[in-house]
Amino acid sequence: MNILNNNSLQNNPIEHVQSLRKELEQTKILIAESENDLLLLFRTYLSSLGMKTQTASNGYEALECFFNSKGKGRQYDGIVVDTNLANPSGLDVVKRIRKEKPDQKLVVITTTPIEHLPAECLKTAEIKEKDILTMPFKLSETN
Repeated sequence: MNILNNNSLQNNPIEHVQSLRKELEQTKILIAESENDLLLLFRTYLSSLGMKTQTASNGYEALECFFNSKGKGRQYDGIVVDTNLANPSGLDVVKRIRKEKPDQKLVVITTTPIEHLPAECLKTAEIKEKDILTMPFKLSETN
């Protein structure tokens, strides 16, 4: 069910919130980040929304988590990948994931300005500009 397009739920705010909460609780996200502080920040934020999170601190762990979830039949609804992962790099992780599951929802996190990321690598991994989150960033527009 896509709650944002369901008119009957928009007419009943309580039902809308309950449905949204239920959908978020069923969402499974993999966070692949090499910096422990950022890993904790992302996990805490997504968990506060009710999402289930799993973490990986390097490329190998990220791929292992992805392939294990694929084998168990409960794949990730989204994957957050840091470009600065090691063994393999974050962009290589994204390429492998896209090769296995082209429609996988991904967010690539980087401190590198988009124009300095390797264009051919982004093209090969089918990463679009809207899929890239450049740090520093704000999690919310409220101050």
